[in-house]
Amino acid sequence: MKNSQKLEILQKLISIPSVNDHEKQVAEYLQSLLQTVGINSEILPLDGDRANLVAEIGSGKPVLAVTGHMDVVDVERENWQTDPFELTQKGDRLYGRGSTDMKAGLAALVITLMELKEQQVPLNGTVRLLATAGEEVGQQGAQKLFEAGYMNDVDTLLVAEPSGFRVPYASKGELDLHIKSRGKAAHSSMPKLGNNAVEHLINVLNNIKESMQQAIDDATNEVLGDTVFNIDTFHGGSQDNAIPGFAEAVLNIRTIPELDNQKILAIIQQQIDQYNQSTNGEISMEIGMDIVPIVGKKDSKIIKLIQQIAQPYLKQYSKDQHYTAENLQKLQQMASLSGMEFSKDQLLTMGVSGGTDASKLLIDKPTGANYVMFGPGNDNPHQDNEYVSLEMYQDFIEIYQKLIIAFFKD
Repeated sequence: MKNSQKLEILQKLISIPSVNDHEKQVAEYLQSLLQTVGINSEILPLDGDRANLVAEIGSGKPVLAVTGHMDVVDVERENWQTDPFELTQKGDRLYGRGSTDMKAGLAALVITLMELKEQQVPLNGTVRLLATAGEEVGQQGAQKLFEAGYMNDVDTLLVAEPSGFRVPYASKGELDLHIKSRGKAAHSSMPKLGNNAVEHLINVLNNIKESMQQAIDDATNEVLGDTVFNIDTFHGGSQDNAIPGFAEAVLNIRTIPELDNQKILAIIQQQIDQYNQSTNGEISMEIGMDIVPIVGKKDSKIIKLIQQIAQPYLKQYSKDQHYTAENLQKLQQMASLSGMEFSKDQLLTMGVSGGTDASKLLIDKPTGANYVMFGPGNDNPHQDNEYVSLEMYQDFIEIYQKLIIAFFKD
């Protein structure tokens, strides 16, 4: 396949506005590509215009699962310098929503399978492509694939999320919790006739934060570091002279195995129950995102192969001075969190705060699995003017091909 054709595939993927929806259109396009080289695939419909796609090359064991999600996050068009759904090249940068997170990685996987099929490369095992829906909100596509048994025989999982030339084998879990306070509205001149929902919410949040901090101080993970606790949104009240009858806050918590999701939910629920029993407040909790932390094996076969195969590409990439001062600073910070010294000429094996579909695909194996996150991209997912390096996109297609061949060589 010519480089121009590889670019056209990414261009087409970017043009499909799969903003938390419409993954079925992406799946149908990918299926049409795979059919051109004789790769059979199956589209697995979800609700509405959503679907997963599964395709395989090779046969037998071991099974290497490679996965990427087809959805992207929303855009604020006025903040973009280009059309977010039209791939725009400026030098080495390819701009577009999903270019980094993660249609470049998805395209690289599909092209890799197509080229291996065309070249009739013999594989002593199976490569299973899992293209998922809904990763950005809830990971329902990955959950459906797990429930349908597509991970039952998988030996190793590669997630093509944007790592760049880093090799994460661990990722934090995530909880999004909606804490709701119901009171009684009244005129501000007669507050005793009402029940201030905002005050109750502030009070219970302070209690939750204090109890969470104690738990956070007592637990850490050598790869992922500490639990991260944030109050991300707070809404309450409707006008200046009215006692608010309702208020809501959203907590975002990045979790580690030592203080897992269930432990955190128990801590917070206990604080809510105690508050409701001791006051006239009415606090409740609703769970939004609930994905578990994953810690794979640092010395797995897939990671060792990546370190061997990708190292020359990293050296060339750093030699060409692709790293900006901002990127270097972020990499230094991430390396420090994993207790490592950063060098732009070395592949870092590390943990990351962001979650991946692995949290659902490996939900029965949260520790010790052969898992790696490795894909083209940088540290601007979800941002305005998102872009991916053209050189890195093309390099990862080569890396994936060499990696898969090496994985099944023995």
